[in-house]
Amino acid sequence: MTQPDAPQEHRGRQTALTISLLGGALAVAFEAYGTVTAMPQAATDLGRIELYAWAFTAFIIGQVLAIVLAGRIVDRIGPVLPLAIGVGVFVVGLLGAGFAPSMLWLLIWRFVQGVGAGALNLSFMVVVAQAYGKAERAWLMTMLSFCWMLPGFVGPPLAAWVTTTFGWHWVFLGMVPALLLVMAVGAGPMLHLHRTRDAGPRPETNPVPIWAAFAAAAGAAALQFAGQVLGTTGIIAAIVGAVVLLLGLPQLMPDGFLRLARGMSSVMLTRGLASGAFFAAESFVPLLLIEMHGFTLGQAGIFLAVGSTGWTLGSVIQAWRGLRIRRDQIIHLGALSLVIGLLVTAVAAALQWHWLLVVLGFTFGGLGMGLLVSSTSLSNMQLSEPQLIGRNTSSLQVAEGLGNALITGLAGAIFASLHLATDPSGTFTPIYLMATVFAGLALVTALRIGPVRNESAGVG
Repeated sequence: MTQPDAPQEHRGRQTALTISLLGGALAVAFEAYGTVTAMPQAATDLGRIELYAWAFTAFIIGQVLAIVLAGRIVDRIGPVLPLAIGVGVFVVGLLGAGFAPSMLWLLIWRFVQGVGAGALNLSFMVVVAQAYGKAERAWLMTMLSFCWMLPGFVGPPLAAWVTTTFGWHWVFLGMVPALLLVMAVGAGPMLHLHRTRDAGPRPETNPVPIWAAFAAAAGAAALQFAGQVLGTTGIIAAIVGAVVLLLGLPQLMPDGFLRLARGMSSVMLTRGLASGAFFAAESFVPLLLIEMHGFTLGQAGIFLAVGSTGWTLGSVIQAWRGLRIRRDQIIHLGALSLVIGLLVTAVAAALQWHWLLVVLGFTFGGLGMGLLVSSTSLSNMQLSEPQLIGRNTSSLQVAEGLGNALITGLAGAIFASLHLATDPSGTFTPIYLMATVFAGLALVTALRIGPVRNESAGVG
């Protein structure tokens, strides 16, 4: 029988584990923002610039596939070994991309990075669920959100400096020692967590079929492709992608997902719709500021970073013990804030109002996402049975990934069809109205979640 830790020993392990988790999230987020900045130069150097968008699509495909498979493995053997494997695969992907001799090889290694990142992110969330008390989780989610958002402020200029000074290769290669270092800090606590978990591999309860993971990845790829290609080819790709996705999706989500059942299913759908609406809107904020208000790319990036402060603020508020409402009600507020923020941005685009209204709308939308994303993750942890935490966490992250892919792809299709045919207002207004509609659907699904206790405030 394992002896209980001394309080000081427990605190030391918890501190090291927290540093490792936060550092890992920071490293992965820096890589994501750095890739966005470095890819134009990489595509120019390697040629085949027409494949540029697939550098991001390949990552999403690998991520969706890995999230599903890692969730299945985590429920059998715990999160620590899948986490270590995810780190290893991600590092291999970084090294491969850094030394890629052609665009095709870069896409392959971006897929490998997506596989590693999917396993890494899924395992992170399960470690949080297993290693921290209910009251600590909300605080940790706030810190994780801060780590995911911080690179939005400093990542692009830092990656631009690295790219111009040393070359785009080092945007990938430079992350390897940083990631290995922060993972080494938490190696001891993670091994302790692995040794002290419930004994023995658990049999899978209602396992996810492997084919469903591939169907989700293939469907997302086809729909992403359809969003980038107009005409008959795009229509065929969209139909095939939708059919394949609808075959696999019910297998990846909780029972009742397609009929919008209360509880876990509504949590998943709310996360997917809200994330897709926000990230589709975020993708076009720089272009809106450049084309409608004459900003430079650098100026647009600065205001994109300023708008990101809303997300951080929302994440802090959701963990505040003085917020005396239930967790599901925090999700309602987040979805409502997202609707208002995107609607303000849509109206500002339609009437060509001052750019400050665009920034205000984006910031208010980010506030809603800070409230909603952390709270849906916490609701998932609280509503999940212990033996299903890996599966349900993978479902939540798959819902987010697919929401991002599908709604951003739709925004891209709108942009491609209108950009050359109308003025900036006529191009961006439909995009932001579409995003507002999906945010409204997220609010509708959020209202169906049902009561979820706010553990950090002791309410519900």
